[in-house]
Formats: sequence, structure tokens, C-alpha cells
Amino acid sequence: MQEKTNKRRLITLLVLIAVTVLVWYALKPGNRVNIEEDLFQVESLETISAVTLGSDTGSVELAFNGTYWRVNDRYDADGDMIRVLFATLQQARPKRAVPEGERDSLFTALRGHGTRVSLYSEDGLEKEFFAGGNPAKTLAYFADPGTEEVYVMHIPGYRVYVSGIFELPRDEWRNKLVFGFNWRNFKALEANYPEKPSENFRISMGDRYFGIDGLARVDTARLNTFLDDVSLLTVVAYRSEPGLSDSLRQLQPRYEIRVFDIANRTYRLRLYGQSGRDRVYGLIGDAQPAIFDPRSVERVIRPRSFFIEK
Repeated sequence: MQEKTNKRRLITLLVLIAVTVLVWYALKPGNRVNIEEDLFQVESLETISAVTLGSDTGSVELAFNGTYWRVNDRYDADGDMIRVLFATLQQARPKRAVPEGERDSLFTALRGHGTRVSLYSEDGLEKEFFAGGNPAKTLAYFADPGTEEVYVMHIPGYRVYVSGIFELPRDEWRNKLVFGFNWRNFKALEANYPEKPSENFRISMGDRYFGIDGLARVDTARLNTFLDDVSLLTVVAYRSEPGLSDSLRQLQPRYEIRVFDIANRTYRLRLYGQSGRDRVYGLIGDAQPAIFDPRSVERVIRPRSFFIEK
């Protein structure tokens, strides 16, 4: 019995030694596959003035015009999203190359259905790669178009799907502020309740302060808070379903806000009934449907009587 126990211990010892040797050999600097950590980075992100994200579902073009970033040369970009994009570009690192047997199929999939990320400076194209992931979005891959090498990507210290930022549709990059104007250029605000016109009101600048036309005793604290809430109102998401804006225009809104600036530009928002517990539909201008958080909406739906000083 003792002899059998000794044999088992010896075999276990030999297996441990073999494993230790293999691990040591694999980790020797001369036997490791060295991956350039900056393989998908540019020398200086500060020089990047445009980023294009092309896929089989559409193209997003982000460009800096010298003052702020724009989306497809049509909308102002969300500054927070631009910061997340550049943080990802700065911190993403190759974790390992994919096995040779999977490389060709993964590269073909990324080229056909992934996102082609192109970074431009004033001098032209600085870096380009394909980004995507596995179906469960648990592994992110970047591929080099020149070498066709594919790498598993990560951000050291974080468990995130690195390619996710590159897969966002156009509207996710847009500035979420509804009233994109400067309060220093504010001229007037009109609030209308189609079902209760007696609660309509108009705010304009008096001699020194904002006031409500025709209302002598105004609670200025409530009025200033209301104006702040209007200026900070954001959408949860823009919607682009065909025909949605036409359908909303045919409905009577619950509430409507019109803001006028000194250049005679008008900013219009119509808010409709709540759909479920977590969304309110609205129409920005005449053509842009959006979803709002009911809690944010309630802060800007204030009747005339709300501002009467008690």
C-alpha cells in the first residue's frame, strides 16, 4: 500500500515539474509573441480632426470644425460621447492575437460586417482598422487591414466591450440637448396648453429681470428654476421610424414650448401623452421625434398659475 502511495506521489511530482517547465518556457521573453501595444493608436490624438465609422448599416462621420464636433455635417455632436470615443482610442490594447486557424474567417467577418474605423488629421488618413466582436459581444476584435491580423482587444483594468463605441448609430452621437441656444441671446419663451389655454404664458426680459407677461406678482425663484430646467432638457433617444413625425404632427400635443432668440430663430418642442412608465414622446422642431424621461418632462410642464407668488 505504501509503495502505491509513493508511486502516485512521484507521478504527481513529475507532472507538476513538467507543467512548471512548460509554463516557464512559454513565458520566456524569447518564446513569447510580442504584440505592439500601440498597434491601433496614433502618435497624437490631439491631431485627429475627423473620424469615420463605416459599416453595412450606414456611415457616421464625426468632424471637428474648429469650435465643436459635428455629426454627418448636420448635427452638433454629444461632447461626452466624443470624450468616450477618444478615451477608448487612447486606452484600447491588443490582449492577444487570435489563433491562426480562426484568423481568416474573423478577418472576413470584420471586413464585411464590422465597422471600418478611419482616423484623419489635417494631413490625411492617420490610422484605419476594422472593429467588431463575437455575437454575444463579450469579445472585441480589431483587425489590421494591411496585415489582416486580428487581435482580441481590451482596456486594462476594465471589463468592457471595447468595440461597442464604434458600433453606435448616428443618432447616438448627437447632442441630446433640446434647446441648443445661448441664454444670453434669449428673447422670449411661450408655453401653450391646447386643452387649457388659461394656463398659457409668455416669459420675456423686463427692465432687469425675466417676467411673465400680464402677471404682476411672479415667484422669481420658481421662474429661474423653470428656465434652467428648460435649458438643460435632454432627450433619452432620438427616433427615426418612417412616418413617425407625420403621425405626431397630426396629434394634439399635451404641451408646447416655443423659445425665441434675438436673431428671431424659433426653437419648438411639442410634448405628447406618456407611453408606458418610462417614456414620453415629443417632436422637436417640425420633423425630429424623440423620447423623453417623464421626470424631466414634468419639470418643464408648468402652468401659468405655478408662477404666481404666494
